Amino acid sequence: KNSDRPSEEEHEVVYIPAEKHQDGSKVRCTYIEIPQVSATLAVVLSRPRWLWGCEMGANECGVVGGNEAVGSMLYDELGSDRRLLGMDLLRLALERGRTAKEAVEVCSSLLESHGQGGGCSEGDDSWTYENGFLFADGTEAFVLETAGVRHWACERVLPGTYRNI
Repeated sequence: KNSDRPSEEEHEVVYIPAEKHQDGSKVRCTYIEIPQVSATLAVVLSRPRWLWGCEMGANECGVVGGNEAVGSMLYDELGSDRRLLGMDLLRLALERGRTAKEAVEVCSSLLESHGQGGGCSEGDDSWTYENGFLFADGTEAFVLETAGVRHWACERVLPGTYRNI
């Protein structure tokens, strides 16, 4: 695996086909249910076996994304409430975003609506963190960083430059 997860944690690479969903349906993420969209894109994901989201992945439109644990001065806002994990936000963004910009919009909108939080390790609710994301497609890239439960900032990576989380 290529991530900062616990060394003993099992990872899997999975393909999830595009799918149409009934109006009013919900999607069960790692800890909470949220409204489902009418159609999701096909994705290839690398994820810890025990959770719904992913550490990195790509969708059928060529959007790629990755997640990294970050910390901010608002970390204490997270508490112990279960919300969307950063890895859930990443999968949702890849399933719903046809461009890197759309993936950022999905991720930030869901963060504002549902917040982030919850145990980030199987069987250990005490390990939680804020998240940084990198989204890219064939024409542009973005870094999206989160703070606390619902705060975020985004930066477009200019052509010919680089940026890390």
